[in-house]
Amino acid sequence: MKQTYATGWRPGRRSLLGAGIALAGAAARPVWAQGAVNLNFAVWGNRAEEEAFRRLIAGYTAQHPNVSIRLELNGSSAQLYQQVDTRLAGRQAPDLIRIQYQQVGRYAKAGAIVDLSGQLDAGMDSQFAPALWKAATYRGKSFAIPHHTDTLAVYCNMEMFRRIGVELPSRLEDSWRWEEFIRIARLLKEKAEAPFGFACAWQNTAAYRFLPFLYQHGGRLLDADLRQPQLSSREGIETLAWTQSWFTEKLVPPTTSIKSNEQTQNLFANGTIGMMVHGDWQIPFLQEAMTRAEWRVTYMPRDLSMASDLGGNCLAVTRDSKNRDVAIDFLRFATTEANMRDFCLAGGFLPVRKSLMEGTLDYPLRPDAMKVFVEQSRTIPDHLAATVTLPDFSRINAKLAEQLDLTFTSGQTPKVAAENVDSTIRSVLKD
Repeated sequence: MKQTYATGWRPGRRSLLGAGIALAGAAARPVWAQGAVNLNFAVWGNRAEEEAFRRLIAGYTAQHPNVSIRLELNGSSAQLYQQVDTRLAGRQAPDLIRIQYQQVGRYAKAGAIVDLSGQLDAGMDSQFAPALWKAATYRGKSFAIPHHTDTLAVYCNMEMFRRIGVELPSRLEDSWRWEEFIRIARLLKEKAEAPFGFACAWQNTAAYRFLPFLYQHGGRLLDADLRQPQLSSREGIETLAWTQSWFTEKLVPPTTSIKSNEQTQNLFANGTIGMMVHGDWQIPFLQEAMTRAEWRVTYMPRDLSMASDLGGNCLAVTRDSKNRDVAIDFLRFATTEANMRDFCLAGGFLPVRKSLMEGTLDYPLRPDAMKVFVEQSRTIPDHLAATVTLPDFSRINAKLAEQLDLTFTSGQTPKVAAENVDSTIRSVLKD
């Protein structure tokens, strides 16, 4: 989506390399090209991610000595998209790119990335979480391979929780219902002396993080076929009213609405809020910032069902690659079970292969918290993934951000907000 809408990019991620990336993978596949093959691979990431990518490249080129892969490191996902878009216009894009799931539809619709359908191993899709595999497809065809994900859960200040005598759920199926979550938020204000009960990390126009609550209540932003808006449904209006009540009841800081630059992780670290709905990428920050306070992570609240946010990245081959077979072969190598495991451990990411999601990964930093996030990632709805990866979802997200902010800060009614968002969705879907 547009550069200012970076769903999968998680600012501030600082991760540990742990034991490093093993040079693992399936048995070496033949590389069909004769002579030397030179590929360019554009990514963004911190130092640990860069080293992880370089070790992946070293593992592949060790098996294929005639292949050279040059890593192009960008400072952010937005910078990468700007560079790639410019180079696509000149037919000089890199062979391989790391992209957010939310970008797959945009690039696939434009014919900028290669359709991988029929070029991957039979049954490969069944080895990945359905929501994540769907997020890497466009009109039923695979245009990328899922590499990793991240998602939302609830951070809790344990000193405050001991004051109110509340234990955290120890199993996903025992996660708090909406009513219990709100009861706890009120207790944190009344008995734990927290200025506010909680906050949600949907600032900086990250309005799409409203959607898990909508799905929890049985609603959807679009119908099953992604052809008609649905926010004006009873479930949609009720979800809008519930999230609006957070602000009218002063359970959340007024500065934590959608169009705010407030850093909710700072509010949690300094004790302004007792709970925080945020992602796994905040773990390194909290480990450093909350050395005198104990914190733990529990699951997202639920209502009629469980749901959480779609984040993370996948790998794709651009239309400008002159060695597509080799580039696709590298994608296979990078997303094997062994290499995915080691990349996720090195970068502090969540895996997307079922075998890894159902097992236990030995994360070097807060494995207890990461275990919760891995479990929570199983609740990302397939339909949510299909919705936020629409080619023009950035336009819908911008309208959603506007209307949510008006509802939370200016008293706009949920019904009016829903109707305004639905009107924009109809316009987007007509284009």
